[in-house]
Amino acid sequence: MVVSVGHGVAEIARAVATQARALAYVNGTQFTSAPLEGLAADLVSVAPNGLTRALFLTSGSEAVEAAVKLALQYWVERGEPRKTRVIVRRPAYHGNTLAALSLGARESYRKYFGDWMQSPPRIAGPTCYRCPLEKTYPSCKVACADELDRAIDALGEENVAAFLAEPVFGASGAAAVPPPEYWPKIREICNRRSILWIADEVLSGMGRTGRWFAVDHYGVSPDVLAAGKGISGGYAPLSAVLARGEIVETIARAGHDFEHHQTYSQTPVICAAGRATIRVLRSKRLVERAARMGAVLLEALEPVKRLDAVGDVRGIGLLAGIEFVADRATKKPFPRRRRFCERVAEAAFARGLLVWPQGGDADGTDGDSILLAPPFTVTRAEIKEIAHRLEEAIRATEVAGAKA
Repeated sequence: MVVSVGHGVAEIARAVATQARALAYVNGTQFTSAPLEGLAADLVSVAPNGLTRALFLTSGSEAVEAAVKLALQYWVERGEPRKTRVIVRRPAYHGNTLAALSLGARESYRKYFGDWMQSPPRIAGPTCYRCPLEKTYPSCKVACADELDRAIDALGEENVAAFLAEPVFGASGAAAVPPPEYWPKIREICNRRSILWIADEVLSGMGRTGRWFAVDHYGVSPDVLAAGKGISGGYAPLSAVLARGEIVETIARAGHDFEHHQTYSQTPVICAAGRATIRVLRSKRLVERAARMGAVLLEALEPVKRLDAVGDVRGIGLLAGIEFVADRATKKPFPRRRRFCERVAEAAFARGLLVWPQGGDADGTDGDSILLAPPFTVTRAEIKEIAHRLEEAIRATEVAGAKA
């Protein structure tokens, strides 16, 4: 998921080393630098339409928190300080810091932190395999998007600052892809109700889905976007917040800075890594390759669909999710105490395959799934091997469970 361009890319390593020798650090609240200016221009050039301002940070969790803070400060500077509520979805995962964790919906992560966890308003997410509204696409007419309108009505439009969600589900929702009508409908609601749409593309962005950003598949743009993981190919800790110019300019016209200052924000070395990664993605056409190889991956996973414990296989680009069930007919999940997804991950690891296990997708507690996210450099032969080893791992876990 992170090292999307592959290990040992000399051009990126060279860019980082060259920058470290020339200028390793300046404080991003006081100084700009050539790598910072260059990365901002590079990222804006591939960003969804209208996102013309960039801020660079060091983790996905921080990017999400900064994106939310930017939305909140924007409404204050506009003279609408009551707009403080942020609507999120279930399932959801937005990071591990306290505010980002509060915005997520994975109870197994939240349960340790008690009163520190906030309870933001939540709406049903577009998880068609396990629809929380018990509807079926397309006859549902994407009713899950209408949930946002109803949530705004309940809270009062004058109190809602933003809607935060992943364009394609990642660490919760296991690569579930919303219907094509979903995000245009959300964009229309946000425009009509005067709230900001924040897209969490920390996992799905930077080419992972076969487009530079997952929202590009839907032909609409958010107001604010958080990016991370593959933005530096894993060669430096880097994340970003992208925003519409009007949001940033509103704060500037009020005579204020954006209130988010970190020691290592926007430092030259991490920005050099980001610039070099974007150059590699472009020169080797790796985003386009992720789209082509994504189709190969989903085709290779066809035999996995037939396994007894597999309820659904889904994904887009080089992001695939496999959801496990105790009963295929009823979609009944395994109880969390079985740790089915962790046991599949352990069996896969024993066979030389890395997968990301996820628990709680069915109802926040029960449910098991895994994510696959090969690098964009993956070959057809490697994809075939991935599918073969995964099938073996699932079969072994099924057998072990039957004997238990």
